[in-house]
Amino acid sequence: MSSKDTPADAPSGPLMPLAQADEGQEVELVSLTGGRQFQHRLAEMGLVPGAKFRVLTNSRPGPLIISLRGARLMIGYGMVHRVLVRPAV
Repeated sequence: MSSKDTPADAPSGPLMPLAQADEGQEVELVSLTGGRQFQHRLAEMGLVPGAKFRVLTNSRPGPLIISLRGARLMIGYGMVHRVLVRPAV
């Protein structure tokens, strides 16, 4: 089994850091690669595994703005590299 056949890659696509998502792209949060405090902070904003949201702006290397359940959230450049997503179905 190759790395492309792993469950994390199926069925909706390969994992990527949120920093690589394009503006207008809808993604699904898969995992957070950070400590408890980081995970707790994002969970309080509704960013938990399985959450689907749209990237509104991605002004690399600046903050990223997403739309999640009707709210706009700004996520700092350092944080978006620790959020793993895949294209939403």
